[in-house]
Amino acid sequence: MSERVEHYKEVVEEAEVESLTVVLVAGATVADVRGVIAADAGLADGQVVDDDELSAYTFAEVAGGVLAMEHTGFAAPTVEALRQLSTGGRGAAVVGSDIQAWDRFGCARDGVVLFDDPEYTYLDADDLSRVPDELRPLFDLAWVDLDSDEEDDESESLAFAVGLAMAEVVTGIRITAEDLYRDWEDETVEVLPVRTLAYAAELSAQREADEP
Repeated sequence: MSERVEHYKEVVEEAEVESLTVVLVAGATVADVRGVIAADAGLADGQVVDDDELSAYTFAEVAGGVLAMEHTGFAAPTVEALRQLSTGGRGAAVVGSDIQAWDRFGCARDGVVLFDDPEYTYLDADDLSRVPDELRPLFDLAWVDLDSDEEDDESESLAFAVGLAMAEVVTGIRITAEDLYRDWEDETVEVLPVRTLAYAAELSAQREADEP
């Protein structure tokens, strides 16, 4: 197994990752990332939503760029927001997991989305060509072949760690368990209330558009 994945296995275990969205953007400022997330799922002044439709992002500078996180897994940025985060020659990636056991990975460079899937570990074998060549060796560690008769519990348990490893390849940003522990009360961290399910709504609209 690669050194990157071993590193992130330790990070995930130490940080006790369950439901979480991690967004990494290389070469960006907190203002850059916050602005895109706010336009994507932010709350308008005075807007009120039910508690189950509310989450919040934290934004912090890390070596090489910005780390943004939210702690439900349901407020992941849309694919369009991911693309916008990568404009201007930047690299961006999103890794997400929620209580429904959906593990998302998405990435983009210089305004082009390279890959995105809400359940990337269960990608159909016919769709494996969608995975960028540079990520394929890592991707294969977490991929579950649904056509196989053998159970692969280890691959499923690696989903978040492999996602973070692939995000590092795309962005060049390596994060630690300490980064994932960034406290809401840390004065260096900005907080933005957001609505959940923007990504889910985007997926639903795309599927309706694709129906004959």
